[in-house]
Amino acid sequence: MKTRQYKVKASEIAEAIEEFAHLGLQAEWDNSGFTVGNPSAEVHCALIALNCSLEVVREAVEKGCDMIVTHHPLIVHKPCLSILEGDVRSDTIMLAIRSGITVYSSHTPLDKAQGGLNDIMASRLGLSDVSVLGADGFSRIGKLGRGVSATAFVEKVKKAFGASNVRTSALVPGKISTVAVSSGGGQGAIADAVEAGAQVLVTGDVTHHNFYCPDGFMVVDVGHHYSELPAIGLLEHIIKKKFPKFAVLLSEADKSPIFYF
Repeated sequence: MKTRQYKVKASEIAEAIEEFAHLGLQAEWDNSGFTVGNPSAEVHCALIALNCSLEVVREAVEKGCDMIVTHHPLIVHKPCLSILEGDVRSDTIMLAIRSGITVYSSHTPLDKAQGGLNDIMASRLGLSDVSVLGADGFSRIGKLGRGVSATAFVEKVKKAFGASNVRTSALVPGKISTVAVSSGGGQGAIADAVEAGAQVLVTGDVTHHNFYCPDGFMVVDVGHHYSELPAIGLLEHIIKKKFPKFAVLLSEADKSPIFYF
């Protein structure tokens, strides 16, 4: 039976994740891996979240977790030139350090890995004959068993990812049978998707001008958060498979930072 007395090193948790999604897969700009704490520390409970937000670190403290495992790294894109109280990211880092919490993230490796987020997106949409789309390895393309109208496909996307609403370009006529997916902010895959014969790309973070699509092609923006939310269950599965007695909690504080009114 799983108890919090069962301890492993934080580095062992990382190794289990990297067996599935090696750090060598990460994009040049990414910062997957350990960002805070001590990789050699013995930990007894990990909190899994999509983001390492201040609310998530507070939750980890409240629930007695000494490790946080996330998809999005705590420190990425912008370098930390200073850590000062009153800045949200600084406060998050300082609280984790003061609380003895080690933070590990698998970002683009989890996107690219076989069986990772893009394969999960394809599976949730019921795609078959799935293959890698594009030279960067992020995206996937596959076939729907039965073609569906654009309206029906949009509803399928909402149901598959638990999104109450999505943004789309102009709906394509006829039946959709070839679909591309790209987790997170994947609008860079549009050209590859069009060239490969996809009729739609499902992704997030699509900007205004990328909603102007060529005839016979459309984009469905399900949102960055919803496209990558399966990362939580995937990370839980990886850790539990390797360490069935290790205590793993799923964050209840980790919410999408975007609100709709």
